[in-house]
Amino acid sequence: MQFDPTINAGNLITIGLALIAVVAGWYKFGGRLDMLEFRVKAIEDTLKLLGETLKTIAETDKEMAVMNRRQLTVEEDLVEVKKDVSGLKRGEGYIQGRRQSVDGQY
Repeated sequence: MQFDPTINAGNLITIGLALIAVVAGWYKFGGRLDMLEFRVKAIEDTLKLLGETLKTIAETDKEMAVMNRRQLTVEEDLVEVKKDVSGLKRGEGYIQGRRQSVDGQY
């Protein structure tokens, strides 16, 4: 076998088709990379939004816990006030013992 240094039309056609295939593949692959970059960017944005939402939910949960504790405190105070008012209606509480002028009626 000897190397044939001549170039014929078949060789040129083969090289041309190979170049066309490489360029078409590169173009197609580049388009897919652009689409993947777009999708990754969309996923990153969604994750960032979810992170911010979770922070907001955590803050709201803390605020609700504080408000719940305040409500319980107010309810406990209301029970104490009702006991005091009930005692005062009967002449008890701050007034020690029964007095002649306080008979529990208005």
